[in-house]
Amino acid sequence: MPHTPFGIAVLGTGIMGRRMLAALQQHPRFRVVAAWDPDATALQAALAPAPGVRAAASAEALFDDAAVDVVYIASPPAAHAAALRLALRAGKPCLCEKPLTHGVAEAEALRDAVLAAGLPCAVNFPFARSVAANRLREIVQRGELGRIESAHIRLRFARWPREWQAGASAWLAGPAEGGFTREVLSHFAFLALRVFGPAEVAEVELQRAPGAAETALRARWRHAGVEVQVDAAVAGERADDNRFEVVGERGRVALKGWSQLEHDGHTSERTDSTPLTLDGLAALLEGRPEHGLATLAEAAAVVRCIESMLRG
Repeated sequence: MPHTPFGIAVLGTGIMGRRMLAALQQHPRFRVVAAWDPDATALQAALAPAPGVRAAASAEALFDDAAVDVVYIASPPAAHAAALRLALRAGKPCLCEKPLTHGVAEAEALRDAVLAAGLPCAVNFPFARSVAANRLREIVQRGELGRIESAHIRLRFARWPREWQAGASAWLAGPAEGGFTREVLSHFAFLALRVFGPAEVAEVELQRAPGAAETALRARWRHAGVEVQVDAAVAGERADDNRFEVVGERGRVALKGWSQLEHDGHTSERTDSTPLTLDGLAALLEGRPEHGLATLAEAAAVVRCIESMLRG
């Protein structure tokens, strides 16, 4: 029996909002109802290829719209807390872009408020539903590598912000909200927490000029039974080079280029996890516990890890 699509609204029509809007239009479980952005020009540009999607009058109107079952929050991080408070006031489920916020206390307060309200909310860490990332976790947690000897995260960027992020460079290039640690390393912190459990930051070396986002970061995270070494920098010619590798006494497994798994002499094909993320969102809205998306508790733990390094 076919399901009635969920009415979804998009809050924020920057890079991520436009990408998700396009993906939502292709997904059978969702119908995009409305969108809003404080930049009227950006909003109209995003709606031009989306016939039938109306422009909301305000963020409040978006959440109060009776046709909206769920809101995708794609605003810059500084606006996430206000949007989640609107969700709580309206009783509307939401999928919020990461990072949850750029403040530990605020992230944990939002976590607690959403939990107390029983509101279905998740944070968009694509590794949560990624086939390759979940296979890596399965290999490690099932003991296929034997005793874990080491784990490493390596990130390289030719420039920051990256070329395709030029439209958001006003906040991505600054230390208050931006930087590759919040934007990119947070994904790998999420994955490390899912694979190895809770962590504490044991060591940090941070390089950045006054008033600018970081240019290099080295760190060590302590999880139960394993330490994760982090080496990230704006250096080299490749625009986006990343690798998460786990080495055990019986072999190794690595996630590279966001979606390729290296294991046992084989490298998987690249896959887009966005449709799987939307499958998970539909499951969350249906109350199914196996939705697999990142919870606000997981997102708050990522904020604590990331911000503790940036304070270092």
